[in-house]
Amino acid sequence: MSITLNREYDFSQSEYLAQEIESTPHIRGRRITVRDIGALVHKRKLAPATIADRFELPEAAVHEALAFYHLNPEYFAQLEQSRRRQHEDAITPDDVAPDESLDAADLGVENLSVTFDNGDDTPEPEPDGSGA
Repeated sequence: MSITLNREYDFSQSEYLAQEIESTPHIRGRRITVRDIGALVHKRKLAPATIADRFELPEAAVHEALAFYHLNPEYFAQLEQSRRRQHEDAITPDDVAPDESLDAADLGVENLSVTFDNGDDTPEPEPDGSGA
């Protein structure tokens, strides 16, 4: 699904906004999205000055994010719908019976491997237990 902005927005001309994290507009150099700022103002009823203080942002950055949020209501509505669908489609513990085995392939994960660094240069033992 492709979500497009209502208006062309030149992020390179913005001092405060960027679009790098999952193509979601956010505060440049931070992981705070425009969607987050909009939710803090409209759902949590926080003032822009409070948000700026809490996240150590220039208040102008919060106001630019809010302006972008209000200029693109359809974009953020589509984004919210997309996130809801992803959440609904996610596998939860209730989806797996306690006695049912589930492996990485069932979750769509390929080549799952976990390695641990023991913090020194000691060679790891061979899988056959020979150590060489």
